[in-house]
Amino acid sequence: SSIIMPSILPINQNWSFTQVGGGEVNADGEWIPASQFPTSTHAELLKLKKIPDPFVGLNEWDVQCKDFSEHHSVQLVELTWVSTGLGEAVWAFKTTFDVTEKELAEPNVDLVFEGLDTNAIVELNGHKLAETNNMFVSYRLSVKERLQLGTNDLLLTFPSSYLIGKELEAAHGKFALWNGDSSRLHVRTAQYRYGWDWGPVLLTTGPWKPVYLETYNVRIDDLRISTKVDESLAAVIDVTIALSSEVSAKASVALKDASGKALKTADIDISKGKGSTSFEAKAGELELWWPVGYGKQVLHTVDVQVADEGGKPLDSKTQKIGVRRLRIVQDPLEGEEGRSFLFEVNNVRIFCGGSNWIPADS
Repeated sequence: SSIIMPSILPINQNWSFTQVGGGEVNADGEWIPASQFPTSTHAELLKLKKIPDPFVGLNEWDVQCKDFSEHHSVQLVELTWVSTGLGEAVWAFKTTFDVTEKELAEPNVDLVFEGLDTNAIVELNGHKLAETNNMFVSYRLSVKERLQLGTNDLLLTFPSSYLIGKELEAAHGKFALWNGDSSRLHVRTAQYRYGWDWGPVLLTTGPWKPVYLETYNVRIDDLRISTKVDESLAAVIDVTIALSSEVSAKASVALKDASGKALKTADIDISKGKGSTSFEAKAGELELWWPVGYGKQVLHTVDVQVADEGGKPLDSKTQKIGVRRLRIVQDPLEGEEGRSFLFEVNNVRIFCGGSNWIPADS
């Protein structure tokens, strides 16, 4: 019988990678087994001892691409092969995975990439499915028509996002910045890859988050929850559900406290794939979220169960939320020009400072 609830097939085995065209790591056409998945070029090359540990001594300079070394404010030693290859090379990752008749019979089959760093070309069984350009978003591709019974070939090719950024900067102009190469501002990627005042330049690339195949009849495509807390600290929580197709369905929604106890529940009808409900809470009825030092960081859970009109489960999703009133206070200053700029949480003005955070092992 057909699967009702969505089913996930992880694609995390038998991955290998290569520097396209060959280089110091591999000969042209030679593929190296990946030691883990998800992964990145630097993680793999470090395990293979093809690059020195960039966090030791001055090794950072040895794993940068050529342009960075030329623009570095310190006179650099002569760099190794990776100076001209690692950040500017084209890399590829590939694997195979098996698909059964049962999976092919499902109404929908999607190939999901939770994160690709950063520019990537996705090919399945020799067919180009997509080009991606954003490290921060997931990509969902409908692949039922491209899959074949048995073995399927998946190839991800990663051109240099550094060189692509340079091309975009040449086309659109330079933007102002403090750290790193200015072309980074044109690339939707982790900006610390380009170096920080206290962090190394490591232009990683690769499938940095899970990849999987998902089969389903109908799935929750989007669960949007917004909280509004007024000055009296009464709250309204709006829940909006969008399904993957314009079907009629039933949904049960529960707002639960930190212990899992249901505080509010609602049953809603979903029409043409969309449905919504609201929960109202009086002041003091829900525990509020506070910043560290001002109170507890209480999180509530919104649990959504969707079933077809006959009551068979279709999908479920949970999301954690904090309930708080947040306001930026910009009052006119007394005796001088300008306005204040401070944050007020749950009617309490707070002190906060900010900082940039890059990976701690840097």
